[in-house]
Amino acid sequence: MKNPFRRDGSPNDDSSNPERTDVPDQPNQGRTLEPAPEVLAELDALNEACRAAPDDIDAQIRLWRAVAALDRWVFINRGPEDNPRPYALAAQPGNLVGIYSSGTRAQEAAYANGLVPPDATVSLLAVPMPAAIDWVRSFGEHGVVGVTIDYPRLGAWCPLQNLAGLRPTDTQG
Repeated sequence: MKNPFRRDGSPNDDSSNPERTDVPDQPNQGRTLEPAPEVLAELDALNEACRAAPDDIDAQIRLWRAVAALDRWVFINRGPEDNPRPYALAAQPGNLVGIYSSGTRAQEAAYANGLVPPDATVSLLAVPMPAAIDWVRSFGEHGVVGVTIDYPRLGAWCPLQNLAGLRPTDTQG
């Protein structure tokens, strides 16, 4: 499987048509993995509110609801292309899967954490919501205890069991 994104997060589809934003038979082909700037600004502001008041559970809930409202979560792939697995880090609470709000933030993290050489392409995975929540929760069987958002830029974390409450419910009969 060819990495669908260039190092800058732009599509690596060799297409000269910049208007193409979605190809149903090839998910993520033609997308940049970048949410609107105001979405990222909101995440940053919510994270700052959590840092300013670390015991404020309501602030943490607002942050994680905003994370769960993203269209997709981006992951740094640490496995081979035929068996992808997300980047996880060892932290005080245990192993945390790194989820990213954008391709750019994931790439910055990969370089900052020394996961790839500075001139290498970062292999990214983009998983649409709510499937991303289910996929991440499946890593509990492998010793993962939670997730962290946009590490090291933000670094807030959430226990795996709390992700279930963030998953949208099916309201159709």
